[in-house]
Amino acid sequence: MLPQDSEFIVVTSPGGAAHAKNIGAARASGDILVFVDDDVRLMTDWAWDDWRAQDWAFAIASTYWPTPAVNGFMMRAEATLLNVLTCVFRYKLFMTGFAAIRRDVFEAVGGYNEDVTYEEHVMTLDLYRRHYRGAILPIRVRMLRRWHGWNPFNDTTSRGKVHPPPQPGEVTILRT
Repeated sequence: MLPQDSEFIVVTSPGGAAHAKNIGAARASGDILVFVDDDVRLMTDWAWDDWRAQDWAFAIASTYWPTPAVNGFMMRAEATLLNVLTCVFRYKLFMTGFAAIRRDVFEAVGGYNEDVTYEEHVMTLDLYRRHYRGAILPIRVRMLRRWHGWNPFNDTTSRGKVHPPPQPGEVTILRT
């Protein structure tokens, strides 16, 4: 699904998801950053040139659904709530199961805050506070791992963890 002349950056450095995403953003060379979590599968191909040309500062996937392996009550409930927010109320929650953002906007908000538990929600509030225009892309996401988005002890958070610089081999950049 990657367009020509793009980079796919994998960061395995310890320190949590926000720390890893900030490292990847710092290493990226493009003007648009797309974050895709390791526990999702993109179910839709999209026309890169069409959506790149649109007027948006950040963009999110249209829907999230659990795969059959993790399709429990709480996963369906959280996915439904998220989809109601995005599809019905048109709220652009910067969930990085899949999210795109222009580099200058990412840098203007200071990237992901590594000192909070809910870094995606904080990023969303920063984007809205600065009046950046969000868009919903026609991307469907399937979640591969069971999670609870409101758990304050989320295992992927960067809060309270050491944020070391990446060591050799902890950042892999694949180019198309």
